[in-house]
Amino acid sequence: MSSSLPPLSLTCSVKFPVATDNLHDHVVRWSDIHVHVPAVVVTAKSEADVVAAVKYAKDNGLRVVVAGGGHAPFVPVTAKTLYLDMCHFKSIALDETASTVTIGGGVLTGELLSSLLGKGFYTTLPNSTAVGVVGAVLGVGNGPFNSLHGLMADNVESARVVTASDEGVASHDISYSSSGDEKSLFAALCGAGHGLGVVVSLTLKVYRVANLKLDGGDQIWQRRAVFPGPTVRDAAKVYVSLLPLKGPTAATLLFARSPPSSPRPGSPIILLIGSHFGPGSEAEASPVGTILLGSDVAAKASMTITEGVPLAKINASTEPFNATGGSKILNGTFLYTISEDTIVSLFEKYVAFTDDNPDLYFTYLAIAAWDNTKALGLGTTPERKDNFFVARDRSLLVLNAVWSKAGGAEVEAKSKEYVVEMKKIASSGEKEPVISFANNLSFPATITDYYPPDKVEELQKIKTRWDPNGIFWSPSMGREQVV
Repeated sequence: MSSSLPPLSLTCSVKFPVATDNLHDHVVRWSDIHVHVPAVVVTAKSEADVVAAVKYAKDNGLRVVVAGGGHAPFVPVTAKTLYLDMCHFKSIALDETASTVTIGGGVLTGELLSSLLGKGFYTTLPNSTAVGVVGAVLGVGNGPFNSLHGLMADNVESARVVTASDEGVASHDISYSSSGDEKSLFAALCGAGHGLGVVVSLTLKVYRVANLKLDGGDQIWQRRAVFPGPTVRDAAKVYVSLLPLKGPTAATLLFARSPPSSPRPGSPIILLIGSHFGPGSEAEASPVGTILLGSDVAAKASMTITEGVPLAKINASTEPFNATGGSKILNGTFLYTISEDTIVSLFEKYVAFTDDNPDLYFTYLAIAAWDNTKALGLGTTPERKDNFFVARDRSLLVLNAVWSKAGGAEVEAKSKEYVVEMKKIASSGEKEPVISFANNLSFPATITDYYPPDKVEELQKIKTRWDPNGIFWSPSMGREQVV
């Protein structure tokens, strides 16, 4: 135990690492950037453990970092961190009558999806099985069901949160029907919730799988086309022709390196994926289906496939990117539109960067599109209008992901410079201020990149009300977040 800290007696696991310990004996995160051996690791088993851990941090000048899925590469873990692991908070309680599910703060996407599908339901979720559901909500939560139900933050009904206000460390049940400061806290939780408290449970809307009328009961219609690097403009032209999306669809354009099993391993490729959440016959007659099944796509692509993807495997293609460790950086930008020229420029920059840095083999770029009609409508309702999802009028997300297995300061510096340049290219055609994706914060975060000035001011007031002493790490803390 660190000689500078008093003991902490709890029935759950409590560890006091020393600086010379192996980091991964105590903390396993998706990315090792900004992650060091913490002062204390508490693996809470109950809400009482959470409250006690937060009180301990407050009394001993520590900053709490909450670990749900551990996938946020922007959250710093330092020698002054109390690392609060929520891995035992795995409860999943479906209420079929209310069409809601209440989950514990440590539930992962894959766990929730599997549980709900077993009972004939689903909910809005991110594009990875390994991501913490709570963490995704805190940054708005983008996923495959945006067109149908809005983003994840639009589907939160209520939450139970432990805060550290001037009144003390306490639990609160909050929802859109709360009043006063608790209502403001709930609104911020839905899209700007990093570091406002510890979410011990969350209630989300759920939907019946049967209502989608999928072929076979659970098969999502999907059309995939792989384009070789030299045909990037052809791929870009097809993708742009799909926009703006309408109806229960999703479309993604992905830049990646071909896998080792391919005829030309490591060569840059463009993968175009169109998904339809409805009957296959409806999908094929839709604008997306008509374009992607057309002869032009078949002629230009090196491979095409149309198949039904089970809902249970909706995130199977992202599994290789769930490996923990290494140096990873994410950066996401919401857009109104994107042009062929912009897509080509992004691809050329991607290829040049990964050619110059062979260690960055798993680096990729994804451009996701959805129909934002539902999200826009939800933004006018009394329940959702105050949420911190400020990019409802935009229906594109450009996501850059840089992954180095070796890591190091030099690679990190190059990676940060690269994602900044890619963001500039992607947003070059935008006429209004760019809004970045809060699930992919930078480090240190410039909070005005993610929220307009009025929301930043409101968020700072909420932070001051519920965590005046900065017990919880938060991007709204500015440069102080690095301590």
